[in-house]
Order: sequence, then structure tokens, then C-alpha cells
Amino acid sequence: MHGTYTIASFNAENFSMLLDADYGAAEFRALSDERYAAMNPSIFNPNKDRAKAAAIASVILERDFDVVGLCEIGGMETLDNFDRYYLDGRYEPYLHEANSRRGIFVGALVKKGRFDRVEARPIDGPFSRNVLELRLASGDDRLRVIVVHLKSQYGQDRGIPQRVAEVRRLCEVAAPPGCVVMGDFNGILIRGEAEFEYEPFLALPFRDVLEATGVPPGARFTHYYFRGEEPSFSQLDYIFCSDDLEVRGGGVLAELVPINYEQRGRLPSDHAFIWAELSLPSRA
Repeated sequence: MHGTYTIASFNAENFSMLLDADYGAAEFRALSDERYAAMNPSIFNPNKDRAKAAAIASVILERDFDVVGLCEIGGMETLDNFDRYYLDGRYEPYLHEANSRRGIFVGALVKKGRFDRVEARPIDGPFSRNVLELRLASGDDRLRVIVVHLKSQYGQDRGIPQRVAEVRRLCEVAAPPGCVVMGDFNGILIRGEAEFEYEPFLALPFRDVLEATGVPPGARFTHYYFRGEEPSFSQLDYIFCSDDLEVRGGGVLAELVPINYEQRGRLPSDHAFIWAELSLPSRA
């Protein structure tokens, strides 16, 4: 009998939480917003508003995820502080600071005590940001999770050559059994609508959890974007599971779908959580 595991992926949108001292929980809560913000002088990656950090944490704690993959995290200090001040130290943070000129990284949170063994390592290759691999063991269960944040579509070439190289390398390292690839792919991987650079990955024996749970393509969105007042919603974030895994549930967690940029600005991120409940195969 094998267990079931709940996993989630979330792009936290420029999430930094850098502090100037080791504060107790009460001391941290008592800080003024102005003093907290001044601890991180970056104009590109300022400290995340604490109300938004709390909103992200509330989803994680309420859903009690076993593993959370996170994109756009401002380093290991940020992830440690988030776990300490907002998650009551219930998770073990993992992050390798590499391959990000913007100072935002892929990281993960693994629930303490959920697995007998956790190994984390970076995956090398022509990636524009770090890629994190987790190898998780619980009894006879083995789960391998790869967390990615692929090249964006900004720039004159729309990042296509870079994403082509990244997808090629991802295809080399993603393989059954018990394998999950999740994160922000910065493109459309919905079968029948996918952008061409993702076709090699879609040829692998993996399933999108939203497809597996019967969510219609037109209802799949994880990213909110506005050109002026015109909204643009799309699925950029995915959880792909190797075909040997049983998908017992999954979906997107979006309490509010913004109708204008002002509403979007009140959300903790321009992305939504995507999650899945999985059963693992036995290991021979």
C-alpha cells in the first residue's frame, strides 16, 4: 500500500524577504512597514508586502501540501525567513542560488517529517535560471520532483532559442518512474494549442494534471496579465506527472480572478497556485 502526496507549484512574483537582524516572531510582527521595507534597498526585488506573504502562507498551511515548488524567490535567506515567520517552521527549504541575473530563484519547501529521506540538487544545463531536483523517499515510495522556471517570452527573439535549449535539456533529465516536472514554463503546453518549442517535452510519457483531472483547455489559467484595461489569462504554470503516477486530484487555486490591473495588484502574485494529489508506483 502506497501513500498519496499533495504537491503544488507557485510563482510568487519577485518574493524577497531580507532582514537586517534575527528577530523573534513578536518583534517581526511589530516592525513598521516602512522599517521592514527599508531592510531591502533593491528597486528591482524589494521586500514582499507582509500581507501578501501571509496570503501565500495561508494557502500552503490550509492545504497542508507535502511539497511546494516556488519560482521567483529572492534567495535562501528569503525562503528561510518565509518558513520561520509565516509557516511556523513546518517546512524544510531548499534552494540553490545560480543562473539568475534578476536575483530570483527556483526553490522548494518540503514538509518536515513527511519523507524518510530528502535529497536536493541543482540540474546543470543551458538554463536561464536554476533548476532544482528533489529525490524523496517514504517507505517504498520514491518521488522525483523537478522544479523549473523557463525563459520568458520577452526580448526581440521572444526567448525562443533559449527555451528550445532549455526544453531539450529538460527532456534529457525528465523520465519515469515516479517523476514530476512542475513550475513556470513561460509558454503554452496545452495539447493541441502548444507552442512549438515545447513539442519534444510533450512527446514524453507525462500528463498535465489539469488535463488528467478533466479541466477544459479554455478554463486552464494560472497567470493574470493586463495590457491597459484588457485582461489576458493563460496557463503558464504546470504540473506534469509521469504516466505511471495516479493523479487523484488537482486544480488551480484562485479565490479572486481580477478584472482590472488594480485588483491584480492586490493579489500576492500575478500567478495562481496549481496543485495535484498523487499516488506513487512501487520501486522494483
